[in-house]
Amino acid sequence: MKPRITLTLAAIAGTLFAYIWFVDRHQNTTREEVESSAKVLQLDRAKISRISIKNAGTQIELAKENGLWSLTQPVADRADAAVVDQLLSLLDNLRHDSKITPSAAGKEADQLKEFGLDESELSIKLSADGAKDAELLLGKDSAIEGKFYVRVQGQSAVYVIRNPLRNQLTRKPDEFRDHKLASIPTQSVQKLTVKTTEGELELEHKNGHWDLTKPMRARGADSKVNDLLAAVLNANLTQFLPAAPSPEQGLSEPRATFTLQVEGQSEPVILQIGATPAGDENKDKSFAKISTREAVTILPNNAFEPLLKTRPNDLRDRKLLRVESDIVDRITIEPAGKPPIVLARKGESWVQKMGDTEGALREGLATKLIADLQAAETVNFVADLAADLAPYGLVQPQLKIRLSSFASGNTAETQAGEKPILTVLFGSVEGDNGYAKLDDEPFIVATPKTLLASFPTELLDLLPSSTPEAVVEFKKEDVEGIQTAFAGNSTRAEKGADGWTVSGGTQASKEVPATSTKADPSAIEGFLDHLLELHAGRLTGTHESLVKALETPLLSITLTLAKAAPAPKVSISIGHPIKDGSFPATVTGKEGVFLLNEVNEDALERAITSLQPPSNLPPTSLQPPSTPPEKAPKATSEKPEPSPIPKSPAATTPK
Repeated sequence: MKPRITLTLAAIAGTLFAYIWFVDRHQNTTREEVESSAKVLQLDRAKISRISIKNAGTQIELAKENGLWSLTQPVADRADAAVVDQLLSLLDNLRHDSKITPSAAGKEADQLKEFGLDESELSIKLSADGAKDAELLLGKDSAIEGKFYVRVQGQSAVYVIRNPLRNQLTRKPDEFRDHKLASIPTQSVQKLTVKTTEGELELEHKNGHWDLTKPMRARGADSKVNDLLAAVLNANLTQFLPAAPSPEQGLSEPRATFTLQVEGQSEPVILQIGATPAGDENKDKSFAKISTREAVTILPNNAFEPLLKTRPNDLRDRKLLRVESDIVDRITIEPAGKPPIVLARKGESWVQKMGDTEGALREGLATKLIADLQAAETVNFVADLAADLAPYGLVQPQLKIRLSSFASGNTAETQAGEKPILTVLFGSVEGDNGYAKLDDEPFIVATPKTLLASFPTELLDLLPSSTPEAVVEFKKEDVEGIQTAFAGNSTRAEKGADGWTVSGGTQASKEVPATSTKADPSAIEGFLDHLLELHAGRLTGTHESLVKALETPLLSITLTLAKAAPAPKVSISIGHPIKDGSFPATVTGKEGVFLLNEVNEDALERAITSLQPPSNLPPTSLQPPSTPPEKAPKATSEKPEPSPIPKSPAATTPK
């Protein structure tokens, strides 16, 4: 193809594309043309700012300002936005079923009279910013039922349309008024005062929460206050009356007055509740006047009576405390007579603080403690102002819980260090409930005693679940000697050239000499296997109950290892069972204290019994002495009897 022909075709294609892009794509399709031609009015409803409706001598004027519609004639009031929107939608989508054009010159006036459009009693005019007014005249009914004639002012064509538009335009002026009492969002109300002959109730909204300020100062129940307030503000008025109040309406001395301070408004909004209108149909209604509207109205009693009947305690927050979890960096638990427990936020997790050291903490425990406190509810408000805390056990409470924030360095807003947020005091318990008090509130409340019992009061309650960490680690082939001490009895096993020998005796007496005998190799093997089965979770730091349990060990086991082993000896010291039924234990070469549960207890039982002493000695098993070792009776030459096993107390799940 010649270059000239190619360039010509390219130019034609470019011109065609430009036409499609800049001209044709903005033109209506055939279907759009048909639909547009069926429209009676061409509107841009977003620009309409005024609506005038003439209805048999009644003039209704609606105006839009700052996006809000209001009724300006025959009365000044808020307009019902839904009614106006429905009317505009109907006009925007108004289509004719047929179009009549005057048949001959000079006959137009006669035809308009015939259609009832020469002097129309019903019309609507629409005014838009920067555009010509559009007025629609409505005439008589057509020969077809449900249809009537309309004409656009200034045009000769007459249209036949369906009936819904007439129904909208023949509404009474009051039907265009907003029947909702007030257009005030609940969240914008900053203060609410309710005055009746019985007294005054005042609530204030601050930092996203409601607080009672009269007749007492207390935290408010946010959801309940919001619901009651919304019921009043969103109440539907049943009737509008002349603006000037009359004596029988009871508004000169109202039986209730609601005063609302609204955000962004200098003047308060005042709602007055008057007398009950006459007639049985009005027995559940009252005259009402709100300062933002000119008219006196009739309001259903169920809109405001729930708030009038509500007592101050009904509006109080039944949550024990109000705190945002993300500002809490420290939780200090102070049980009476025990060392305090401090939990500290560390990055995204929590640890236990023990002076300058940190301890392991059960995952999710701190978060759960805060959530439990946030969810805790009072059973009853016991005293609004208690001068004497002693009757409630709050002078020396059995538990204190302090929540604090913490800053590691000085800033413009805060200084470094701990800043208390609030402290909860838990006092004595009576029946199913206990007394509690926040340090910065004068009230005493009752809470379920189960709440008090749910808080950890000892280090053991904070520990993470046991991890599968071996208590002892060694190679069985490295073991050359085994020594156990339990309840005054000792057992020693030694590996020689010709196998294992085992000997035993009573430590507290020299009258029973230690004897030795050949040991069953399978028993030694089983003993070492059972030791290797021991698993526990590690504790960092120490605790009073653990130290006490390990002062006089229940069982000691020492393994002597070969010279080639990493360490010459491995020693295990196991204490008496503690609060939660577990056995504390320490192992040489490992930091901290281990807790051995019932499974480990069984493994130890099997390990000890697998080492059978000579027949003339008492069997060595996991049996504690009947009295603490330091109070054991003086040994005699008589054969000692084994004491019953101190089975672990009923295990309790750590809180």
